[in-house]
Amino acid sequence: MAKRPAMVNLADVHQAVRELEAAAATGDISPTEASSRINAAKRALTPRELWKASGGRAGANKRSDWPDIRKTVLAIILLLILVAVGVWIATYFAGVAVDTGIVPEPPPSVPDPTQ
Repeated sequence: MAKRPAMVNLADVHQAVRELEAAAATGDISPTEASSRINAAKRALTPRELWKASGGRAGANKRSDWPDIRKTVLAIILLLILVAVGVWIATYFAGVAVDTGIVPEPPPSVPDPTQ
């Protein structure tokens, strides 16, 4: 079962809003940008979303779903390796069956002109 990503708590959102209002008051960002960022910060659910919404003033830069992504990629790689090994085994034993005479060799698709 997948682990739930960390969620933002209300105190972090309030801290981000205070920092954005302070940045707007000092003139670092325009009031319209501050308003837009404050609304985005209030909608943020994960620390990564809060970090992007606040312009790096609050939240966390690191994604919280990396373990899930890594697990999925490793599962896909393992599946591809198993498929490749299975195809190799089937091809090998089909060749062994033809070589030992268990299975007759298929006729050629192009007729022999010498006959």
